[in-house]
Amino acid sequence: MWKQWISGLVICAACAGTGLAQDTGDTKKIQEGEKLAAKEPDPLKVGDKAPTLADVNWLQGGPISEWESGHVYVLDFWATWCGPCVASIPHMNEMHARMKDKNVHVVGVAIWPRAKMVPTKEFVEKRGDGMAYAIAEDIDGKTARTFMQAAGQNGIPTVMVIDQEGRLVWIGHPMDGLDEVVEKVVAGKFDYKQAAAEKADREAAAAEMAAKVAPLRNDFQKAYLAKDWPAVAAIADKLIALDGESFAMFNLYKYQALLMQGEKEKAAALGRELVSKTFADEPQALNGLAWFIVDPEGTIKAEDRDMELAMEAATKAVELTKGEAGSILDTLARVHFINGDLDKAIETQKRAVEHAEDEMMREQIQKVLDEYLAAKQTS
Repeated sequence: MWKQWISGLVICAACAGTGLAQDTGDTKKIQEGEKLAAKEPDPLKVGDKAPTLADVNWLQGGPISEWESGHVYVLDFWATWCGPCVASIPHMNEMHARMKDKNVHVVGVAIWPRAKMVPTKEFVEKRGDGMAYAIAEDIDGKTARTFMQAAGQNGIPTVMVIDQEGRLVWIGHPMDGLDEVVEKVVAGKFDYKQAAAEKADREAAAAEMAAKVAPLRNDFQKAYLAKDWPAVAAIADKLIALDGESFAMFNLYKYQALLMQGEKEKAAALGRELVSKTFADEPQALNGLAWFIVDPEGTIKAEDRDMELAMEAATKAVELTKGEAGSILDTLARVHFINGDLDKAIETQKRAVEHAEDEMMREQIQKVLDEYLAAKQTS
């Protein structure tokens, strides 16, 4: 089951574009994209008039051929293969639903397709109402060049906000203050010059932090792959000490490392501290901890599972989301299933299906429900 917080050892800050290879596998298109990338586009910076979305195919909504005066446009550059992009879709969809009556247009702009990945059109159709905003697909890398390359952006997801005068006023990550930015732009209270200066300061600080973090991440990955659990725990501690919020997920790897060393009491103490303090108000993090324990494809052995902790974390995550998050209900159902309470597992999994965030997730959760129903019949 796909989980936002825990899906194997993924240690990356963003999905980087590594060229303009087309998902169609069309060699001519790949070559055209490479030629375009080789030419330097006109620079695009905050405060400039934004170019239009001329070189796109509209898969949903649109077309938007010009920036209408008095309207705000939120362009989300993404790709189907990019995990962080997919994780931010519910946020973008919520913004679309909340702001569409305020002349705010959310547009997902698919760029940098890769071979053997789900085609954008198929991906969007499967998301259904979970991705209700306008979707455009880049043609031969032209839009990526005009916007992303021109603005010096090489990672996705990247959002660009265009104000009521057709001016680019913000570039950033969809989960990094976007809501506040859009609210201020709509209200006519956004100072893009000040915001750009503040962003430059943040990026300088981030670059300094990255220089400290890079060797630790590298050492961590080597230790994890080598199953050097003492080193995993020690390096996780160093990362958490640098920035406890940004590297909070490494608490989960430390938890795993303690278990793998047979330090069950220390792992239990850490887990309860995460539930009561570190992750107390973070439903996705709590869900990640619970799933880490009960994941049927995970590394924790059945005899090492702290089911009391898993129940506590999953229950709290459900409470924080008011029982309306399908992926979190799915985790709680798995806890019930492992505990042998098939009735509660089935009841909770049915609620998970009902509250699935999109059609793709609904299909996955339904398969698990079928598993529980089959187990009930044979019990």
